[in-house]
Amino acid sequence: MRVVVSTALLASTPAWSQPEEHPREEARPWTFGASLSWYFIHDDQNFGVVTALADHGPLHLEVRYNYEAMRTGSAFIGWNFEFGETVTFGVTPILGCMFGEKGGPILGLELAIAWGPLSFSSQGEWVTDVQKDTGGFVYVWSELDVRPWEWIRAGMVVQRTRVFHTAREVVLGPLLGVSVWKLDLTAYWFQPGGIDEFFVAAIGVSF
Repeated sequence: MRVVVSTALLASTPAWSQPEEHPREEARPWTFGASLSWYFIHDDQNFGVVTALADHGPLHLEVRYNYEAMRTGSAFIGWNFEFGETVTFGVTPILGCMFGEKGGPILGLELAIAWGPLSFSSQGEWVTDVQKDTGGFVYVWSELDVRPWEWIRAGMVVQRTRVFHTAREVVLGPLLGVSVWKLDLTAYWFQPGGIDEFFVAAIGVSF
């Protein structure tokens, strides 16, 4: 908290007078975001993943649907840590649970690193399905991209999921995104030319 002291005022003020009120630190406003990612999978197994989040200073709140499993929701609470100047870091440990067709505790970590036009972000979590006793599983979604201009970015994406079946546990591919006003539009192409080839189209909004 910033404190302002006027030595001239203190020297000329009687001891019995009320002390000067210090200016209060301005409260950080809430920020909100939401996204819809549509998976175009082979055999017409198309589906959507919805996420929404809210941040207030270090407090982080998040909800998801179809992220850990189909017809399953999840809710999280976390704490934001930010540091760095030339290279900036954002670390958010999260704790939550999933409910619906599957249910159980979730322990995760969200990471963001930026250096000039380069950025890396990752969402990782350990999920345990206690309803069907299927054991634990690690979910990962990571992106590495370069932003030559403010409105466009390109890079690579890596994913590990159990929401749908793939021949490989870890799938990856290129990404291309554009930003317009408060909207982010991104296309992902996983396993280009492979038997597990699929596409994801995502739209996000923040305010």
